[in-house]
Amino acid sequence: MVENIIFSEVDNIEKIIIEDNELLINWIGQAGFIFKDINNIIICIDPYYSNSIERYEGEQSRRIWFNRLNIEKFNPDFVLCTHDHLDHTDPETIPLLNSYSNAIFYGPKSCSNHIKRMHISKNRIKTIEINKIYLFKNIKFKPVFADHTEDSCGIIFYFNGLKVYITGDTCLNPRLFEIIDERIDILITCINGKFGNLNIEESIILFKEIRARKIIPMHYGLIPNNTASISEFINKCNKENINYSVLDIEKSYIIKKYDELITIKSLREGM
Repeated sequence: MVENIIFSEVDNIEKIIIEDNELLINWIGQAGFIFKDINNIIICIDPYYSNSIERYEGEQSRRIWFNRLNIEKFNPDFVLCTHDHLDHTDPETIPLLNSYSNAIFYGPKSCSNHIKRMHISKNRIKTIEINKIYLFKNIKFKPVFADHTEDSCGIIFYFNGLKVYITGDTCLNPRLFEIIDERIDILITCINGKFGNLNIEESIILFKEIRARKIIPMHYGLIPNNTASISEFINKCNKENINYSVLDIEKSYIIKKYDELITIKSLREGM
């Protein structure tokens, strides 16, 4: 189970100062993440703020908990959707972010077409393709292969010497291993093992195959019929001596990299 949300650390994210060799990360549930870098650029990945899945699939898909962040005051610089499923390109969350921020919306063609149907201005929508390098201000990122929907993608971010790979939704496919030469620092991976996604054991296989340095699990603890045991993940990592971090919902962490050493600490630890 995900720890109950007591408060959100997203609401004050704009005020947080990020120093050299640091990156802020905040998990907003499911496959959703927020990053903030040294240039004060705020990135939001796959935000699922609503309960839209239940409206299509029924009570078994009702959220276990709801976000505490105040979306009307959340101002990401850009939002990236990895594929066109409701919990990744949410037709209720995206319009809110469009209304209350100046974000630019990125995604593969299926996502960008869906976002256009939300009556969002075309000049705020960017279509991305696999294995092409993109630059938003000072943030470089590359969509990479994911085996899920027709044009799903994972994303590699190049943050000031720190490489972060988010799998998006994907099953285990040898093509995922092709990024080994990227020398990934942090792998953020689905572990739910349902609807074609990596399970816990498969996420660890991916971690080993690409020789990442640290693993962070995602896509669990929100939808009752689409989750996994985080205790099982922790036990598996401990048994195999794997470097992992488990994030609490809507709590901000600072990632630091010193040579080959990567640390992730709660922002509150430094206060």
